[in-house]
Amino acid sequence: MSEPLVECLLQAVGDSAVLNTFDKQFRSGTGPQWSDRPCDGTPRYSLHALFPVPEDIQRRGYQRAGKLWCQDYWKTPDDLTDMQVKRVKGERHYRFFTPVRAPTDVFWKVSSDFPTLKMRLVLLGTDRGDLQSRFYYEGTFQGSYSPNGADGFAAFREGMGFAV
Repeated sequence: MSEPLVECLLQAVGDSAVLNTFDKQFRSGTGPQWSDRPCDGTPRYSLHALFPVPEDIQRRGYQRAGKLWCQDYWKTPDDLTDMQVKRVKGERHYRFFTPVRAPTDVFWKVSSDFPTLKMRLVLLGTDRGDLQSRFYYEGTFQGSYSPNGADGFAAFREGMGFAV
């Protein structure tokens, strides 16, 4: 049985040069090189490019060490999939999926690496269907939720330019 996927929306706002640098770093990943999982080495958007899995964890393998490391440090047990990107002047919009949970800690760390970017990670909560927004800026975090549920999430997704 496969793990449930969480749809995530990331909005990054800031200076175009910084946004371009962030986007280039985000898409320069190939994903972790696990000893027990194939990887084609093709550059793509990857959490690994933003918050790399240490080599010793990769050598021990995904099943033995990787899944737990990713859960502890990325807050999701595996890398993102199905990335879509929209570029707007002064903003980048990303839509992707991760297994089980959203990678909240990755973007908290990234907000320290890119302190001038304002980031908003939006996900549909799994417990009660709440729209959850997490705001990151200069390495700080402020969390909130909206009782609008799936309708609010769908509206936000559409506002970012992504079709259902």
